[in-house]
Formats: sequence, structure tokens, C-alpha cells
Amino acid sequence: MLAFFRRRTRLWAVAGVWTGSLLTAFNVYAAAVTYVPQFLVRNDFRLVYGAALNAWQHGYGHLYDFAGQKAAVEGLGAYWSPFINPPPLAWLGTLFLPLPFDVAVVLWTALVFAAALLAWYLVAPGAGLTRAAHLALYVGLFPTAFGLMVGQPVALVAAAVAGAWWLAERDRPLAAGIVLSLVAIKPQLALLVPLCLLVAGRRRMFVAWLAATAVMVAVALVLLGGEGLQRYREALSLASQWEPTRRYAIAGPLGLGPQVYAVEAVVVLIAAFAAWRHRHGAVGMPIAVGMVASLLFTPYVGFQDFAMLVVAGWLVLRSGASPVQVGLMVVGYALLELALVVLAVPILVAEAALLVSLLATPVPNQRVPAVAAFARPGNLRAPANAGNPD
Repeated sequence: MLAFFRRRTRLWAVAGVWTGSLLTAFNVYAAAVTYVPQFLVRNDFRLVYGAALNAWQHGYGHLYDFAGQKAAVEGLGAYWSPFINPPPLAWLGTLFLPLPFDVAVVLWTALVFAAALLAWYLVAPGAGLTRAAHLALYVGLFPTAFGLMVGQPVALVAAAVAGAWWLAERDRPLAAGIVLSLVAIKPQLALLVPLCLLVAGRRRMFVAWLAATAVMVAVALVLLGGEGLQRYREALSLASQWEPTRRYAIAGPLGLGPQVYAVEAVVVLIAAFAAWRHRHGAVGMPIAVGMVASLLFTPYVGFQDFAMLVVAGWLVLRSGASPVQVGLMVVGYALLELALVVLAVPILVAEAALLVSLLATPVPNQRVPAVAAFARPGNLRAPANAGNPD
């Protein structure tokens, strides 16, 4: 039976293109009738731009001054809600301040679209029709499309992880670690990736990430100052209590309390052991493990953040996905497309099942050089190699 399905890769690729295209057509319609006409209310870049504007006008110690944020965002004619992302995202938004907001939001949207395409270009496995199917399904998935519609920085994080993997595959661990540090704009989406890389023996990549991240943390602390840091702590405390940030996290169904910490500890242990088992394999598997585990671990998850699981899935396919894992990814894709209907629990169960499956994945005895793996068109099961771990 498995051989029957494997022999029909072109049929599945055509089905993927059609399915993704139909979903994309629906997403374009939704954007045209809802998100484009109401971009001042719907596009989350208004919060980034407003927070950056407030900090530029009153000093970065006021970055998390909600009164200042509110005045800045409403001054744009937009609807305000708290900006609670880390300072690097506001720094990125500062680059757009010389532009009128109407122009800046268009350029920001183009940036996140380009980042999504870059993540696909670097990581999606296969060739030709197979890669087209991955693109159609990626863009067609409603969490991905929603993130693009509202200017969420998820695609930027996906591109950073994809770029880090691409560089590591080419034996450039220091550059890979520096690029990975860019996930600081929304770190909860890849929070456990560095830990998984360290456990997997990718020490130089980890150290480069740590050094670059330490520089950003130091700059942020200097700019925020004591009062600004206290405001940031209060913002994070608000986020942990805010239902929209917990809806798709384990804190949603479990509630706040010791039970959440216990589950988070289990997730970290499973992720670390899974990454350790792949210490002699390709770098893609520890990164995939880290991404899946991060979305289970973090208390702050919006359903648009699940676009990261598509990138993780591509890395699993490249590392040699089992039939069970392929089945889990197909089921997970359907659940994510229906995220607004099925809500958190089925998605969390599917995520946990995928993470456990990564723990049980056999480690290849022989690794295939990256160039050779990429040369096999449509081969989704050949493991890539980044050379010996650091």
C-alpha cells in the first residue's frame, strides 16, 4: 500500500497545487473584501509603526508606555492594541518612520511576502511541480495567509530560520548563528531551536547565535533603561493573562499554574533528547524539533504563528520523514486550515504527536552531502548533510 502511494508523487503534487490554489483564491477574496479596505484596523504593522514612533519621539525608555503607544497609533487614524513584542521588532519598524504610514504599510507587507517566499525557496524540498505544490499549500494555508494579510512578522522569523538552515547546510555555522539571532523579533516561534542545536553538537552555530543575541539584549537594556525595562515586564505580564495570546498555547486549555510548567518541562526534555539523537545527522532535524517544541512550549501563540510548522515540516521531509510523520503532517495541515473552528486542543495534540514522532525517528547511518541531495529532483526522503557537527 505504501509503495502504491509513493509511486504517485506527481499525482500528489498536482493535487497539492490544486488544493493550495483553491485555498489561495479564497484567501485573496477574504483579503479583498475585508483586510485591504480596513488595513488601518486589520494590519498589525500599525502597532509596530506606532510603538517605534512613540519611542522615537519620547525616547526608547517609553517604548512600552501604553499611553504613548495609544496616542501614536490613534494619531495614524488606526485602532490601538498593546505592542508587546521585543525591542528588535520596534527597531525594524523605526526604519519605516521616514515614510508616511500609508506607504510604510505597503512596503512592510511586501517585505513579509518576500520573506515568506524566501523561506519556501530555501527550504521546500523537491523540484518543479513538487516545489510548486509546497508553495501553493504554504500560501494557501489560512494561518500563513492571515499572517501575511495583517502584516505579522511570522514570515520574517520563518525566513531567518530558513536562512540559518541554508547556511549551516553549506558549512557556514557562524553566519548561520548570526542569521538565526534575527528570530529575536518574535523569539517565541523558535525559542528552543538554539538549545536543540547545542544539544545536537552544533556548538559554533549556537555560540554565534548567543553572541549576536547578547549584543541585541545589551543594546535593548541600555535603550530601555530601568523604567523602560519595568514597563516591558508589565507588558509581558499582561500578555500572559491576555486570552488572545493564550488561545492556541498549552496555557489555553490547561490554564495558568504549575500544570503548565510541568508540561513545558516535558516538552523541553523531549525536544532535547530528540535533538541529541540526531547529533550525527543533518542540521535540519534539530531545527525542526526546536520549532515544533517552541510552539508547544511558549505561552504566547496566535494561530498565524502555526505557519512555522510548515517550515518545520519541510525540514522533516528533507531529513527523511516516515509514513507516520507524513500522515501527521497531512492531518495537521487540515487542522490548521480549520484552526478557527477546531480551536486549540486538536492542534496541540497533533503538535505533540509530531514532536514525539521526531523523538522516535530513526537516525540515518549515512548522511548524504547537501549538494547530492539537492541534485535529486523530487526526492523528499534523502537526508541532507551539513558536514560534521561543530
